[in-house]
Amino acid sequence: MTQQSKPVVAAPEAFHLMDCVHVLDPTTFEVAQTLADGLVVRCPEHGETTNVSVEPCFPVTDWGRFLVFTGEDGNELGVLEDIRELADDSQDAVARELNDQHFLPVITKVVAISREFRISIWEVVTDRGARTFALNGRHSAQPMGSGRLYICDADGNGYVIPDVKELDIVSRRLIDTNT
Repeated sequence: MTQQSKPVVAAPEAFHLMDCVHVLDPTTFEVAQTLADGLVVRCPEHGETTNVSVEPCFPVTDWGRFLVFTGEDGNELGVLEDIRELADDSQDAVARELNDQHFLPVITKVVAISREFRISIWEVVTDRGARTFALNGRHSAQPMGSGRLYICDADGNGYVIPDVKELDIVSRRLIDTNT
């Protein structure tokens, strides 16, 4: 009986996501916002591109980081790692666009939380004024770490509490007993 030798299999190469992504150079990447053409991007790789959209890869958790820029034709221009690395004018244009697209009020106070059937009705004060909204269930309020809480209402609108511990005692108690 002879032993057959096993074929030698090479170890798989490590996969690095960033090798698959075109990372934009913030020192040569310019963004402007116009009424007619939306976002206009200028960079050496693509020249001037109009009607550019920008979306965060990881919404809510780390605002302004890992932003995907896509041309009107749907082709990805690349990913910007951090908005803060852009020149001030470009940074302002991207921030305005993100804020217009992703309206995310910051809850500064919880006034009341009531229940109707299995739906929670929240009355809150935000940095954009007073709001009342419904939550479909406890899963609608998601802790994000470091005291941060993300809340998605029944209509799909998002709200954030940067640090629950920084809220007043009444707000904290209401959140503790209803999430």
